[in-house]
Amino acid sequence: MNYQIKYATRMKEVIFVSLVFSIIMFQIGVWSQQSFPVLFYAQMAVNVIMVIALIVELYARMVRRGVEIQSDSNVIRIHGEIIKAEDIEVIRVSGCRSAAFSFKLKGKKSPWVRSTFKFMDANCEGIREILKWAESHNIEVLKIGPQSQMVTV
Repeated sequence: MNYQIKYATRMKEVIFVSLVFSIIMFQIGVWSQQSFPVLFYAQMAVNVIMVIALIVELYARMVRRGVEIQSDSNVIRIHGEIIKAEDIEVIRVSGCRSAAFSFKLKGKKSPWVRSTFKFMDANCEGIREILKWAESHNIEVLKIGPQSQMVTV
């Protein structure tokens, strides 16, 4: 089955910090009643960062991403890329309400960034399916932190 997934961009934090920085620069200019060219260029840099953040956020929301899991198959498809069961060393699960999954591939020191995701479905069908798939292929599932009752093997 194909499950839609969330994509964490952390762009809201970037936009918020940029906005706070802009307000601080504006206040410095108002309080000192002087014009500082450095503040103008800093403001332009902050605006560029905000535009880039908005473009990345727009791209992340427009592109459909998904995880395709077939219990009878030995591969899993993430973002259109195929990962074989024998290439996966461990599946890490973290989170309570909306569990985040990451795949650590054999021969790699850290989990593959592109394979870290959260499912969008509210009734946790994707979570159950990926855990059944891991169990049927003898892949270790490492649970980190507090877990939801839905995340059981």
